[in-house]
Amino acid sequence: MVGLVVAGVPAAAVGAPESFREEVVSLLRRHRPALKFTLPGDDPESVHVKVGEDTKQVYLGNLQRQLGTARGADRESQILTFFDGILAVRPADDDERRHWQDARAKLRLQIVPIEYRQQAKELISRDLTATVVIAYALDQGERYSLVTTDDLKTWGVNADAVHEAALAGLEAASGALAIGAKKSARGQGAYATILTQDGYDAARLLLPSIRQRLLKALGSDLVIAGIPNRDFLVAWTPDFSARADFAAKVSEDSKLRSHPLTDELFVLDANGFRMATTAELAEQRRI
Repeated sequence: MVGLVVAGVPAAAVGAPESFREEVVSLLRRHRPALKFTLPGDDPESVHVKVGEDTKQVYLGNLQRQLGTARGADRESQILTFFDGILAVRPADDDERRHWQDARAKLRLQIVPIEYRQQAKELISRDLTATVVIAYALDQGERYSLVTTDDLKTWGVNADAVHEAALAGLEAASGALAIGAKKSARGQGAYATILTQDGYDAARLLLPSIRQRLLKALGSDLVIAGIPNRDFLVAWTPDFSARADFAAKVSEDSKLRSHPLTDELFVLDANGFRMATTAELAEQRRI
């Protein structure tokens, strides 16, 4: 049995472990009914979660402190994100991931909350922002699993090889994706969305071809973009009349939608992408 905890979480006033576990279990039963777990009778701060053929002992004390005074939808979103991260990191003994030659064609870039890295030290990832990181998904049709250090050992490759294969894999999966701009109904500017719901829409921000197609579709040398959740990417021109509404919606969806990511805004141009500056955030009415 493997223990899984979140490290480096500041202490905060918390309630009884039993009542918090009841809260978590109720939420999981309502929103993650397929998740298999048991409750150890001798430890009210733990849940045993089935992940593939393994069982992971999930310590809830750090999660409870991490939540602090969060309430409502924000609190529920953080709890679900915590458990989604556990499920995404699967063991390396699945038949379809034993051999590099078979696995490499199924690799995709993925963006995940930084909590995934904190919860699973074996996760292979790269820095992106303070709240999200780049990870690597092994696409398995109706689901995917994230690449771990055990996978690298099994395949006999390094993280750079996985990154290159995942980039090529998502590029190939995105080749036929149509991107069309919509003009503002209230004035100037335009916007475009990517909403295939294949699990990789936000990660397409990382693809040079998609960024170039967004710039072309929007007819601008520079655009603002948001990835509030895994299955959505939105971009708009800096002068878009509804930019304040869109910026606010990115922030809202990052807290309320399934598989939340970040409320951060990005700037896309011919050189790539970067975080929006303070001045650019002000122009988008975010500060």
